[in-house]
Amino acid sequence: MSYYLYSNTQEVSPYERMMASLNGEKRDRVPVHFYPRWAALEHIGVTFKQTWDDPDLYVKGQILAQERFQYDCAIDYDMMGPVEEAMGAKLKYPENDVPQIAEPLIKTKEDMKNVKWKLDPRKDGNMPKVLYVIRRLKEELIKRGNGTQHVPIMTWGSCPSRTAACLTGFKEWFLIVARDPDWAVELMERALDGWLQMVVAAWEAGADCVWVNDPVSSRDCISRDHYEKLTQPYERKFIEAIRRETGMNITMHPCGNWHDRMDLVYQNQADCYFLGPMDVEMCTQKAVETNEKGLSRVKALNGNVGAATKSTTDGQTAVSYATTMKRGKPEDIEKEAKAVIDVVEAADLRCILGTNCWDVKGSSYANRDAMVYAARKYGQYQ
Repeated sequence: MSYYLYSNTQEVSPYERMMASLNGEKRDRVPVHFYPRWAALEHIGVTFKQTWDDPDLYVKGQILAQERFQYDCAIDYDMMGPVEEAMGAKLKYPENDVPQIAEPLIKTKEDMKNVKWKLDPRKDGNMPKVLYVIRRLKEELIKRGNGTQHVPIMTWGSCPSRTAACLTGFKEWFLIVARDPDWAVELMERALDGWLQMVVAAWEAGADCVWVNDPVSSRDCISRDHYEKLTQPYERKFIEAIRRETGMNITMHPCGNWHDRMDLVYQNQADCYFLGPMDVEMCTQKAVETNEKGLSRVKALNGNVGAATKSTTDGQTAVSYATTMKRGKPEDIEKEAKAVIDVVEAADLRCILGTNCWDVKGSSYANRDAMVYAARKYGQYQ
């Protein structure tokens, strides 16, 4: 047990709470995890580029922001780029955003021979910088916990479809999927190992859990048929390889509108799914159905404040990215958080309260506080 910072009441540690939920278990209450990149950077008043140039500054932000906001998980740099860059892609580093692919590395099949497919995360490119941040986070958390780590560290991995799209360019990737599926398969097959090795190295450096991401296989990007036959098998292959190599709990983030394929998504065998701007009732129902059929192992759903409103129940209506967190009021956060908790926990799945996508740049302190407040108010286990 650890003492809550502002009173004499007792709560279990964020580490115990978060890891229990990822295992489908209950502790004292639902945890809060909204992938806090911007909360940490804004709390100490720095840009992403500043922390990329000074990794210890990034560690400082993660430590101090977690203590200030009291959410339940810290993260590493949480970004695409280091693996793709080591493979040979050129990145651009905006002052206050994550790195972005400057131009496609693969424009023809002939270009594939110029890609460095086999990587050593401990030596190649900027991957060692990410591992350094994880090690330093671990050391600092243990130090501040007087010998015990009270807050878990989550690392990040790119599904093969996303990695392939970063190397070819997103628009070209969609054309490859539609017109040359054999090449799409070859690209994903080769792309899988780089990020797998990065995740394994992150685990060895001290990461406690991982989330994997695919924003290029949603309903708005490719058909359900292409997803089922091409990219979904490689999501599952990636996830199962991570579990086999590390044993870490795995969260998958199907980024975007996946309403017509959540039954397939859940078959990727992740422990938890970080929901985007989708109808939480539908997502919960599908998780229960696939679990009952023995097709999935869903234990928890993470999210999705900002998308817990009726505007998403038709599965198509666009929901502005993280609308509630950025434009809403604390009472709006509290209302939506209660709705998410009620729906997910009623299905006997564990709710990990969070936003409907990454932590939102420019959200008010009051709104971030409101989410943790709502978890304490409505997410207590009896």
